[in-house]
Amino acid sequence: MLEYVGFEPGRFQARWISGSEGAKFASTIKEMTETVKSLGPNKKMRDDVV
Repeated sequence: MLEYVGFEPGRFQARWISGSEGAKFASTIKEMTETVKSLGPNKKMRDDVV
């Protein structure tokens, strides 16, 4: 569904992390941020905004 509206698959990730897993949360957010940065701007969404 997200691809249909213009989101690349790597831009959305869902993870289950307990409130007691602070280190896991931090590493997951770092990993997700690096992934999205490597994708660069979402070209389809930028083209639609005028």
